[in-house]
Amino acid sequence: MGEFKKFIPEFDYLIVGAGLFGAVFANKATSQGKRCLVIDKRDHIGGNIYTKLVNQIQVHQYGAHIFHTSNDEVWEYVNKFVTFNNFINSPIANFKG
Repeated sequence: MGEFKKFIPEFDYLIVGAGLFGAVFANKATSQGKRCLVIDKRDHIGGNIYTKLVNQIQVHQYGAHIFHTSNDEVWEYVNKFVTFNNFINSPIANFKG
C-alpha cells in the first residue's frame, strides 16, 4: 500500500466504476466532506445507462433503458442531474390472433 500512496493523494474512498452506484455514492460522500477517487475502465461516466449525442439524438450506447420510480425522494434526487423525456412504456400483446 505504501508504494501506491506515493502516487495518489489521500482519499477516503476508492470507487471502482462510474455507473449509477459509483456516481451516487461519490456524490453523497463528497457532499459530506469525504474525498473520493472514482475510476472506470470506460472513458465516460454513467455505466450501462450512458447515452451519447449522435446527429442531435440521444443514443443509448449499451441498449435501451427506462428509469421509473414511485419514490418521490429518488425522483427529486435524479432530477437534480438530468432532464427526462416523458416516455410511457405501453407494450401491446396479441394473444391467439
